[in-house]
Amino acid sequence: MADPHALLLLQADPGRADEVASFVAALPAVTEAAVTTGPYDVIATIDLRDETLSRVVGLARRAPGLCDLRVCRSSPSGS
Repeated sequence: MADPHALLLLQADPGRADEVASFVAALPAVTEAAVTTGPYDVIATIDLRDETLSRVVGLARRAPGLCDLRVCRSSPSGS
């Protein structure tokens, strides 16, 4: 079975994607945060082995310049 993880899909205010990515990258359990193009400005990967999703999402919502946040979570079976 794969390690439990989730993705954060973040939209930033215009010109603030780098700021959002830097803030989120520093959060506990975030293993990667990348600035992208398209409907989401930043995508971050969370390792949920030692953290709860609600805690990390709550912290991510404090990111300066954050406009919107969506969560994609892997299914428990890994499929």
